[in-house]
Amino acid sequence: MKKLFYILAVPVLLTACYDSLDDPDTSKFADEELQAQDTFPAANISIKALKDLYCQSNTNATYSRNSSNWEFLIEDSLYIEGVICANDGQFGNLYQSLFVRSIDSSTGEDACIQIGVKNPCLYPLYKIGQRIRLDLRGLYVGGYSQSPKIGFPYFTSSGNHNLGPILLETFAQHVQLIGDPDPTCAECQDVDYISNPFPTQSRNIDYYPAIATVKGIFPEADSVKQAILAPDDLEDAGYGVNREFKLANGTMMQIRTSTGNEISNIVMPQGDTVQLSGILLFDTYESKWQMNLRDTADFKILK
Repeated sequence: MKKLFYILAVPVLLTACYDSLDDPDTSKFADEELQAQDTFPAANISIKALKDLYCQSNTNATYSRNSSNWEFLIEDSLYIEGVICANDGQFGNLYQSLFVRSIDSSTGEDACIQIGVKNPCLYPLYKIGQRIRLDLRGLYVGGYSQSPKIGFPYFTSSGNHNLGPILLETFAQHVQLIGDPDPTCAECQDVDYISNPFPTQSRNIDYYPAIATVKGIFPEADSVKQAILAPDDLEDAGYGVNREFKLANGTMMQIRTSTGNEISNIVMPQGDTVQLSGILLFDTYESKWQMNLRDTADFKILK
C-alpha cells in the first residue's frame, strides 16, 4: 500500500496529509501520452531569466494575493529546457512536484524551479534525469510562499487563491521529453554545502529551490524517547513537522517532513552528525532555510 497525499493551504511549502489507497496504475501510460505530439522549438528563455522576470516580486503580477503569493499568466511563446532533478519519489514527501534544473556549461549559470503537477504519483512518469522542454504559454509563473514555481491558480477549501498544480492532462500538452533519463548528469548532482559555504543571503531565489547536501546535528534529538522526524502528535495544520537542524557554522535551518510516510519515522540520533540531502527552500513565514528530504537514503548518520 502506498500513501497518497493531498495538499492543504497553510504557510508551508511542501507538505501534505495522507490516506491509504492502492498504488496508482501507471502501466497504461506511454511516452506519447506524457508529452505533446508537436515538436517544440528550442528554448528561448533560461530558467534563471524566467525566475528573474516573474519570481522576484509581485509587481505587475496578473494576480497577487499578498507579497508571498502571486502569479503571472504567460501569454507569449516562451520555452524553457532543463532536467528533472527531483520528483515526488516513492514516499511522496515532495507532493505533486517536479523540480527542473538547467546548468549552462559555458557560463556556469545554474538555476532550478518547481513545477506543480496534479497527480498522486509522478515519479514513474517523469523520471529523475529526464530532460524536458516546456511550453509556458497559457501556464502561470510566480511565487508560492515566495518560492519560484510554475503552475496553475486554484482556490483552497478556505478560499485562498494560490498558485497550485497543473492538471496532468494539461501538463502533458505543454511538455516535450528529450532523450532518455540520465540520473548521472550534472543537473542531478546535489549542491555541496558541506565543502562549500552555506548561502548567507536569505530570500535570494538564485539559491533556491535547489537539490543540496548539508551536514549538522538535530538539537531536538532524544536518546531516551528515540524521537522521530515527524510524529503524529507534533503534526501542524499542514500535516507535517518542522525539526530544527544546526549546521556546522551555527546556522539553524528546518527539516520539513510530512507525517505518515517512511521518511517521517526516521529516528534523529542524539549528538551524532548527520548528512542530509534534499530540496533546499526558504520558509518566508519562519525566516529560515528549509529542507525536504526525497527518500530515506537522503538521511545518513556520519560515524
